[in-house]
Amino acid sequence: MTKQVRWKCEKCDDGLLAPTRPRKNDVRRYCLPCSAKSGRLVDRVAPSLEKQREKRTAIVQQQQKAKRVRIATKLQPKKERMKRMEQRQAIFNKEADRIWELFYPQGTHRKRPRINIVFARNRDCSGYYNGSVLIRIPRWSSGGAWAWEVLAHELCHAVIPTSTRDGSHGKAFYVALKNVIEARWKVQMDWSSINGYTTSSHSWGYKVDYLMTGQLEKADVVKFSYPADQINPKS
Repeated sequence: MTKQVRWKCEKCDDGLLAPTRPRKNDVRRYCLPCSAKSGRLVDRVAPSLEKQREKRTAIVQQQQKAKRVRIATKLQPKKERMKRMEQRQAIFNKEADRIWELFYPQGTHRKRPRINIVFARNRDCSGYYNGSVLIRIPRWSSGGAWAWEVLAHELCHAVIPTSTRDGSHGKAFYVALKNVIEARWKVQMDWSSINGYTTSSHSWGYKVDYLMTGQLEKADVVKFSYPADQINPKS
């Protein structure tokens, strides 16, 4: 037997029993006396079914709200990472503009190379490729003298051509880099420890970068930093 509930007219409060889902042409869906008075069909409603519907609606709304909270909580780290990424890129671009202007006349007559930032365990794989600068930084890094020395180093590659005798890291390269670093951070680089170096590419190299980075850190003149990428490895 089909379950029946009481259907009531909201105008005259007259009620009767009918199935929970009566057909559209079932006269029990309508209050005929009120319909005759108004000239339009007046629906009856089932109070018990309305309460159940309201309860189900409230449950569904709570479930949807909980789902939105779960999704927002899950996406929040990604949104924060994207925000930090945009901040890092803006800081690097601004500093690159300052350094590029010091490479006269190249910095004033040529467009600055694009700066691309990626994460790596160390900085050693940074480089100047196909007209753009690639900066590799550790995820935990938040700046410091080494980051800006690497940026100046790679921008210098866009200015100083590779020498057939000295290679890409010859004396001319490091002299230009030294001049830019001294002009940018108003510090005097002490090269007394490398006076014995020759002009061959085997004598000039990353040791000079480490020397200048150490002197920048000791002088404590580089105050710029950027947000570290505090990321959960499991996310």
